[in-house]
Amino acid sequence: MKPIALPAYESERLASVRSYDVLETAAGGGLEDLASVAARLTGCPLALVSMMDTDLQYFRDRFGADLPPTPRESAFCAHALAQPGWLLVVPDAAADPRFAANPLVSGPPGIRFYAGAALLDRHGHALGTLCVIDYQPRELPADQREGLAALARAMASTLELRQAAGRLREMALTDALTGLANRPAFFGALDRAIARQRHGAEGFGLVCVDLDGFKSINDRYGHSAGDVVLGAAAQSLLDCTRREDVVARIGGDEFAVLVVGGDGRDVRGVAERIRLSILRATTASGAAVSASVGAAMFDRPPDDSVAALVAADRLLYAAKGAGKDRTAYGEIAGR
Repeated sequence: MKPIALPAYESERLASVRSYDVLETAAGGGLEDLASVAARLTGCPLALVSMMDTDLQYFRDRFGADLPPTPRESAFCAHALAQPGWLLVVPDAAADPRFAANPLVSGPPGIRFYAGAALLDRHGHALGTLCVIDYQPRELPADQREGLAALARAMASTLELRQAAGRLREMALTDALTGLANRPAFFGALDRAIARQRHGAEGFGLVCVDLDGFKSINDRYGHSAGDVVLGAAAQSLLDCTRREDVVARIGGDEFAVLVVGGDGRDVRGVAERIRLSILRATTASGAAVSASVGAAMFDRPPDDSVAALVAADRLLYAAKGAGKDRTAYGEIAGR
């Protein structure tokens, strides 16, 4: 088969595809219904919503068959992406020199007819296609071509709305200053960890952090300096934790970390690394601030997320009462 030329905007196209988070998760949200409409509109037994990655074509929603990812080099949709805004119609793939040797034609599923319309983002980059397929040669009347193109535009709009909704959800669960999870997001993650533990998952740790004397930074240097300190502390927490842990700002100068899995040594180690890292980072920022840290390991599920946070907070205030700039650790058993 002759290689398919990549679109001139391929790098931008790939970045856009990945921003929609549709390559490895099912698209859902009504696209499958639109695929069904496309099949019924054209009388084709198969309708697919494809998304094109670097080397593979993924089928996110479908009507009529469940197909695995296919190499981009053999994807009909790769040809449709080459000319976005133009509907690609192949009446008989076996008689078309571009597709006659294609393994999807000569072997299963035995494609003979194909029609695909590109799904365009707001910049005109083709994310993938809405396509219909038949196992017999056929033509596609003008009204059906227009209908397929309209459905593709509706799908693209649906993807755009879903992406916007996702951004709004993320903003609602993110602390604007530090970029960490906020208090509602943290409690949601903690609730889920407790629920998983009740169903047999391993224990988890909870680390609470309070900056010592932070108010004096704001009073002496102003809130801009305080914001720098908070940003440095937030980065310290991220540097000392793993991707699967949940790091949050839950109050003015209060932070919390949900340490997923592990044991008491892990949790104690994370807490101590955080304490030392915050002091180093804030010293480098020009406004040295220490941290008091409470760290709790839950080998059995606590009563609820509030009870878990209260237990870790008690340890934090024990650290403050013992002189600040230190870590207090405890193992907490639920009922």
